[in-house]
Amino acid sequence: MSTHQLSQMIQARALMGFAELLTSQGLSLEQLLSECEISLAAIENPDLPIPLDHLAKLYERCAQVLNWADLGLRIVQFQDISMYGPLAQIMLNASSVGAALEGLTKHFAYHTPGAAISIVPASDPRYIEVQYVLLLSPGIAHRQITEQSFGMACKLWRMLVALDSTPPQVRMRHAQALPLAQYQAHFACPVQFEQSVDAIWLPLEQFDQPIDQADPQLRQASEAYIAGIIRRFPLDLGKQVETLIIQQLALGGASIAAIAKQLGLQQRTLQRRLAQQGIVFADLLDSLRRSQARLYLANAGLPLAAVSALLGYNEQSSFIRACKRWFGQTPQQLRSAEVSHAN
Repeated sequence: MSTHQLSQMIQARALMGFAELLTSQGLSLEQLLSECEISLAAIENPDLPIPLDHLAKLYERCAQVLNWADLGLRIVQFQDISMYGPLAQIMLNASSVGAALEGLTKHFAYHTPGAAISIVPASDPRYIEVQYVLLLSPGIAHRQITEQSFGMACKLWRMLVALDSTPPQVRMRHAQALPLAQYQAHFACPVQFEQSVDAIWLPLEQFDQPIDQADPQLRQASEAYIAGIIRRFPLDLGKQVETLIIQQLALGGASIAAIAKQLGLQQRTLQRRLAQQGIVFADLLDSLRRSQARLYLANAGLPLAAVSALLGYNEQSSFIRACKRWFGQTPQQLRSAEVSHAN
């Protein structure tokens, strides 16, 4: 079973702010939800899974009805980090900014199984690049929901770091649709458009910065709560596992034992539930490593040793053998072929 065929979902808490915004403009939330095939029950139950495609359609439909080209940015004013649920508590109660980011990547599948976060080296060594991919179906407009996502990311970042800290940088794939000053006012940081990926660059100098008033017990309680929710109400276990593998490859935690622990499941239980979706963990891990390898090797500036590490291999020789099995070529041969083809 191909993993990209799995349905993409998000928690209904992502609807935070819509009722207030639409009511302030005299519009009916119920009617717009119905048009976008979202149940009204989603407003009352923040843990309810809703299709990510439908949420993206709601953003675009509201922007059309209100004639607001900046709907995605405006909605952030009606939202706060509680929309992330216990995930926000994990971050705000981490020991440091870097630990908060680690907590986000480990548990992000709880909030948005229909999105993926990848952490890769930025071209500027002063930053780390956090790529954000919304796994929408082809043809679904995404500008409004993408801009909302990065608006909330910047709001959360400002809560973690000192006010006078170096700001992050937002990079988005779509073309600029509003005055640059308007974007910069909302994001409070530099913004670039028509980039190869949607990503936010975070200053590495801030990763060791401690988070004031962090409560380790509250963080642990939130982690336990997330594990329980995922265990009892898996939105899409296959998608969760795929996301966690991609997030944890570079950290060496992409074993089935480690993934099962993060999900609060016994290893055999995870294997059984994946099998019900036609997924074998080892095959999924191998497939994801293969696809990530092509992406990394296409970046000529990324050393082969770094590619090997990002794929979770302890030894470069293991990566070379895997590359030969996947592509019939060594990593260097494949990279050379990609560069020649590009030229």
